[in-house]
Amino acid sequence: MKVLITGAGGFLGSHLVSFLKNNHETDFEIFNLGKNKIDDINLLYLDDINNTDKINNHISEIQPDYLFHLAGESNTSDDFNQSKLVNVDFAKFLLDAIEINKMQNKTKILITGSAAEYGRVFDSELPISENLKPRPETIYGKTKYQQTLHAINWQKPDRSLIVVRPFNVIGPKMPNHLALGSFIRQISMISKKGVLKTGNLNTKRDFIDVNDVINLMWKLINNKSAYGEVVNICTGVAVSISDILNSLVKLSGKEIAIVSEEKRMRSHDLLVHFGDNKKLNQIVGDYKFTSIKSTIKNISKIE
Repeated sequence: MKVLITGAGGFLGSHLVSFLKNNHETDFEIFNLGKNKIDDINLLYLDDINNTDKINNHISEIQPDYLFHLAGESNTSDDFNQSKLVNVDFAKFLLDAIEINKMQNKTKILITGSAAEYGRVFDSELPISENLKPRPETIYGKTKYQQTLHAINWQKPDRSLIVVRPFNVIGPKMPNHLALGSFIRQISMISKKGVLKTGNLNTKRDFIDVNDVINLMWKLINNKSAYGEVVNICTGVAVSISDILNSLVKLSGKEIAIVSEEKRMRSHDLLVHFGDNKKLNQIVGDYKFTSIKSTIKNISKIE
C-alpha cells in the first residue's frame, strides 16, 4: 500500500508515520511530499507549493492508495496569502492532481481541518457539533474553512474523501506555539527551581491524545460511512488547562512558581470550548480515549 503524506515531519505527521511503520498487518510504502528528508521515508521533493506540474508528476509516479493532507500554516500566522497558499491552494492542487491522473476513484483521501473553523462559540452552542455553521475569526480558521468547503465540493458518491476537525491535540513533539508545548519547553529549561510564565489558566479545552487522533483518522479513512463527511475528532469533555499544568509541574519534581502575565493574556479567549463526538462514534463505534492522566504522564517524560 502506498501512502502519500503532506506535513509528514510535523506533529501529526510524525505520529502518523510511526503508526504506519508499527502496523505489522500491512506493508506500507510511505512517501513525504515536501522539502525535508525524513528517515526511512521516500521523499517526493516539492520546493514550491505552486509547482503544480511537480505535484502532478509525483501523483502520477506513485499512484497513492492513501493521501493524508496534514500540512498547514501555523495558527499564529498573520500572513493571509501564505496561509491561503498552504491551507487552501495546496489541497486544491493535490485534488486536481488526483483527478488529472484518474485516481479519484482509487485513492482514499483525508483532509485535515481544524476546530478553529467554528470560530467564537456561545455557551448555548456547546458541545460543538458539525451541524454548527462555522464563523471563523482568525486567518487560520478562515483558510481552513475554505479548504473544507473545496474538499467537500470535490467529493462525489464514487470518491473516498473525508475532512476531519481535530480539537486540542496533545502529545510528544507538540509545537511550542501551543500552550502545553510552551509549558513543556519551559519546564525542561528549569534545572531545579524557577518560574513558569503563562497566559490565562482559567480556560477549559477538549484535549485529545495525538495517538487517539491518528487511530481515529485511520479508522475514518477506511470507513465508507465517513466519505463526504466533516467529522470532529474530540473527546467531548472539557479539561482545565490549569489542572494539566499543575500535574506537569508536580511530575517534573521541580520547584516551579507559576506566573500569569498580562501580556500573554488573550482578550478573545473562550473560557470553555469542547466538541460533540456523537458523529465520530456513530461512524467508528464507541472509542475508548486515552485518559488525560496517561497523556500528561507521557508528555512529562519528553524532555
